[in-house]
Amino acid sequence: MTHRSRLRSALTTMFVLVAFAAPLLASEDAAAADSWKPTIARIVNFAILAGAIYYFAAGMVREYLRTRSETIRRDLTDAKNLRAAAEEQLAAVRSRLSLLPGELREMKQRGEDELAAEKVRLAAATASERTRIQEQTRREIELASRLARRDLMNHGVELSMKLARARIESSITPDDQARLIDGYKPEVRQ
Repeated sequence: MTHRSRLRSALTTMFVLVAFAAPLLASEDAAAADSWKPTIARIVNFAILAGAIYYFAAGMVREYLRTRSETIRRDLTDAKNLRAAAEEQLAAVRSRLSLLPGELREMKQRGEDELAAEKVRLAAATASERTRIQEQTRREIELASRLARRDLMNHGVELSMKLARARIESSITPDDQARLIDGYKPEVRQ
């Protein structure tokens, strides 16, 4: 039976009992002289009513109490498991927190070591770059010096040739030129 059908039956039974109890209550007024009869009638009516309620509602109450008891047990078990899980998480957090200062020291030391290594690496890289730039500058200076010497020599040769030409032109007369030409003609023909 479902809870609604049991409740419906219980209400119907109570209505019937009240309907049957009404004549007993009416007889109670008539027999007012007899003091035990109304009390006994009330006790019997109450017992019938309580019995009917117990008969029809006991199953529902038992079922409710059983499900309520199971729900409470399940909730308590869940709460216990939840508490255990929370305590484990708290212990894990506390253990991580206890390790935190050591990790911070380790990270600080690692950072300092990396900084020192970076300084050494930068110093080596700077020295290497300085040496490379100095070598490149030296080569560029040597190249520029050679080019300047060659240009200077070419310029000196040109100046010498101009000077020689100017002296030759100033010191050689047209007669000297004709004589030189005549002297070199036999050599050119050969």
